Amino acid sequence: MSFAHPHLLWFLLIIPALVGMKLLVDAHGSKAERLFTAARLRPALVLGRSQWRSWLAYAFYTLAMAFIIMAVAQPRWGDEKLEIPDKGRNVFIAIDTSRSMLARDVHPDRLTRARLAAHDLVMELGGERVGLLAFAGRAYLQAPLTTDHDAIVESLLSFDHTIIEWGGSNLPDLLDVTLRAIKGLPKSNYALVIFSDGGDADANLVPYIQRLNASGVIVVTVGVGTENGTLIPNPEVEGDYIRDQSGNVVRSQLQTAVLQQLANATNGRFLKLDTQPLNRQALQPVLDRLSEQQSANRQTSKPIERFAWPLSLGILLLMFAWIISALPRPAARPVVLALAAATFMPSPAAQSAEAGGLLSAIFSQSGPTPEDARQALENREYRQARDLYAKLLEEYTDEVVTSPGARRPLNSALGAVKRVNRSAGENQKLKDELIYGLATAEHDLTNYDSSVKYFSELLHTQDKAVQARAHRGIGHTLYDQGALGLQKQPKITRQRWIDSLRHLDAALEIDPDNKDLKENRDHVAKMLAQLNQAIKEMEQKQGKKGQKGDKGQKGQQGEKGEDQSGEEGEEGESGNQGNETDGNGEPKEQKEVKGEKKEADDGIGGKDAKELPEGRLQAAGEKPGEEEGQKGKDGQKPGGEGGEQKKQTAQDKRGDERNPRTGYTRGEAEGIIRQYMDEITAPLTNRYHTPPVNKKDW
Repeated sequence: MSFAHPHLLWFLLIIPALVGMKLLVDAHGSKAERLFTAARLRPALVLGRSQWRSWLAYAFYTLAMAFIIMAVAQPRWGDEKLEIPDKGRNVFIAIDTSRSMLARDVHPDRLTRARLAAHDLVMELGGERVGLLAFAGRAYLQAPLTTDHDAIVESLLSFDHTIIEWGGSNLPDLLDVTLRAIKGLPKSNYALVIFSDGGDADANLVPYIQRLNASGVIVVTVGVGTENGTLIPNPEVEGDYIRDQSGNVVRSQLQTAVLQQLANATNGRFLKLDTQPLNRQALQPVLDRLSEQQSANRQTSKPIERFAWPLSLGILLLMFAWIISALPRPAARPVVLALAAATFMPSPAAQSAEAGGLLSAIFSQSGPTPEDARQALENREYRQARDLYAKLLEEYTDEVVTSPGARRPLNSALGAVKRVNRSAGENQKLKDELIYGLATAEHDLTNYDSSVKYFSELLHTQDKAVQARAHRGIGHTLYDQGALGLQKQPKITRQRWIDSLRHLDAALEIDPDNKDLKENRDHVAKMLAQLNQAIKEMEQKQGKKGQKGDKGQKGQQGEKGEDQSGEEGEEGESGNQGNETDGNGEPKEQKEVKGEKKEADDGIGGKDAKELPEGRLQAAGEKPGEEEGQKGKDGQKPGGEGGEQKKQTAQDKRGDERNPRTGYTRGEAEGIIRQYMDEITAPLTNRYHTPPVNKKDW
C-alpha cells in the first residue's frame, strides 16, 4: 500500500495529543468533583455523568478523525493496466548550440533563452509527438519522436555549447539529419522548429529544401538575438572574446536571411524570439496543417485508489459517536452544576492566554533543526546534512532573551535555532555545533577547502574542547586532501601533511589523553616520513640522470637574435657526440630541436616546463639575463664540463638555502609554481579544436 500524499499522515500525531487532553480534562473534572462534594453525597448531587459512555464516544470521534486523515492522504493498493493511444502531430525542435549562441544581446544569453523558449513550447504541445535535435558544425538527433515530454525536457536541460565539439552553424547537416530521422517513419507530414541566430547564405540548402517539401516537412524558424548584435564571450578564457583567424574580435548579429529563406521555401513561418514566451498559438497555423499520426498503443499502469474504504469507516464511526452522545441520560441539577462551573472555571484572561499558547504551540512554524542535520550526517546523507547546516547558520541570530517580558524579535522560521531564555554561552555553543557539523559534511563530500575554512572559524572560540576538535578536523582534512593528490603532487602533499601534523599536535596539547588522536598523529608522522624518503630517492635518481645525459643535452647553440628566437643554432662538437649515442652506447635518432633544449624532469612536472608561457620560470627565482649571460660572445655555449660544473655548484648552494618566510628552497618553490601553471593552463593548451564549418569556429 502507498499514499499519494504521505506527508499528510503526520496529522495522525494529533490523535495521541487528543487522548492526552481527554485524560487531563477528566482528571481536572474528578478533582473538582472531589473538592466540591463529599463522598457520601456525591451520588445524589452528581447526576448524568457516565465515564464509559464519555470515553466510548470520544474513542469513536478520534478513530473517525484518523480514518478521515488516511482517506485524504489517498491510499493506493494494486495497479490497473491501461493502454493509452500514442497519437499526435509530429514536431521536431532543433536548437543551435554553437558558440555564437553565447552572445548576451538577449537575457541571459541566446542559448539559455532558446532553451527556455523550447521548454515552454514542449509544455504547450500536450499530446503531440515531439523530437529533439542539436546542431552546430554537425547535427545530432537527441530524442526521437515521442509523447513522453518529460524525457524531452530532461534531454533539453543538458544542452550547452560543449555538447557538439564542431564549431559553426551547419544548417544543411541539420536538414539532412531530420530527413534521415523521418525516413523510416510512416508517411505523414512534420514540423521542424529551429532556434538559431542564423548564418551566411548557403547554396547547399536548395537540394535539402526540395527534399523537405517532398517529405512534407514544414520549417518554422525562430531567430534568437538582435540585429545590432554583440561580442561573443570566450568560455575558455574569462574576460576575453571569440576571435577569428586573424585575431580580430568577432561581433555576432542575428542573420535572418537564411532563416526566412527556409521558412518561406517550406510554407512555414519566421518568428523572432523576444521577451514574450513562445506559445502554441504562434505555431497553431502550422499545427492545423499537420495530420495526427497513430502509433501502437502505449501500455502503462495506474495505481488503484482505495480512499473510499477509510472514508466509509470514518463516516460510520462518526455516526456511532453521535448515537452514543444522543442517548438519554439522567437530568443533572442545574443549580449545582452552575455553582461548580462558576467556582472552578478559570478567568477569561487565563482562558485566552491558555488558548493562545495552545494555538501557537500547534500552528507555529517549524523548520529544520540541528537534530535533523545531525541525523542526516549520521545516515551518511552528506548533501542533505550540508544543506541543513547551511540553512541553520543562515537563519542563525545572536540575539538573547534574558527575561520572558523582554522578548526581542527572533527568526521564528527555525524553532530549534531561535533563542528564548538562553544565555550568550549557550548561543555560542549552538553556533559552534552548527559550524562543526557543516565542516564535517563538507569533508565527507571531499570539499576539503570549504571544510578547512569552516574548521578554521572554530579556532577563534574560547572553548578549549571546541578548539581541539577544530584542530583535529583540520588535521584530518589536510591529510585526506594530500592523499588525494599524492601521485601527481608529492611535494604539495608533503606540505599538507606537515600542516596536518602541526594541527594534530595542537589538538594533543589541549587533549593529551585522547588515544585515538595520538594514534592518528603517529600515523600521519609515519606516512610523512615515508613520503620524505620517497621524494629524496626520486630527487637522487633525477640527479643521476641529469649528470649522465649532461654532455648529450647541452650542445653548442648558435646565437639567437632578438627577433629570431626559436631558430636552430650551430651545435658544438661535444654536443653532436653526446646526441649520437645514448647511455647504453646505442645510436639515438637525431631530431630537429628548435629553441631551448632544457626538458629534464625535476620530478614535479618539470618535463612540461617547455609549455609554460614565457617568463614563468624566471618568476620562480631566475634573474633576467642569466641564461643569455652564459652564451659565448660568438653565439655558442661552451661544450666542456668545467664551466657547467662551476655554475651547477653555485646554483646548488643557492638552491639548497631554505627561505625562512616560505619554508621552501628555491627549487621547491620553482617546482610548485611550474606545476601550478601546468594545471591551470592545461585545459587551454590541450583543448582539441575540430575544424570549423566555413572557416568560422563560432
